Amino acid sequence: MTATQYYFPYFFQLDTFNKELASFGLLSSVTYDEKAQMLESLLLKKQTSKDPLLSIPFGATIMLERNKLFYWKTDTNLIDIVQVDLFSLNEEPELLNAKIDLSHLQLGKNHVKSYLDVGLLVTYVRKENLTYNKDYFENFVIVIIEQEQINLIPFDWFNKTGGDYGYVWPALARLDTGKLYGQGMRMANFTVDLD
Repeated sequence: MTATQYYFPYFFQLDTFNKELASFGLLSSVTYDEKAQMLESLLLKKQTSKDPLLSIPFGATIMLERNKLFYWKTDTNLIDIVQVDLFSLNEEPELLNAKIDLSHLQLGKNHVKSYLDVGLLVTYVRKENLTYNKDYFENFVIVIIEQEQINLIPFDWFNKTGGDYGYVWPALARLDTGKLYGQGMRMANFTVDLD
């Protein structure tokens, strides 16, 4: 089963997230943009300090797996993932960043060399060359990253409903024994059988 994901700030509970961070001696807080009247970023700091060690931007998906924090943003054909070792988070955190270009990957299983230490990460990305016979269909793939293997599965259940680009989209994913449990923006929670 994949670790719990958070989509900041929409599918995000500060208290729940802070409970996950507590065993690392860390605490998070949010910054607020007065002009836009909305949350701006998520700050991580030591429980004994007021100085932020890490800032996670608006619109990032976040996951804690073992002693690592991963946060990522997606764009068409791209996943931009940052990995942070929570035990060694200090004044100058060591961030590993990987930009994974899906444009050259085929549907199905692909082997990709990576220096990230991710056990199992699941997300959704628009894939440009994924085509359907209707112009209004979406073009998301479910992306399953397991160490150095990336599996791309067309997200037909969502794509064939037509979607509403920029208004309705899948956001969080949890994989458990062949089933994908998800939440999305302006859509009901869903379960999809991947077997």
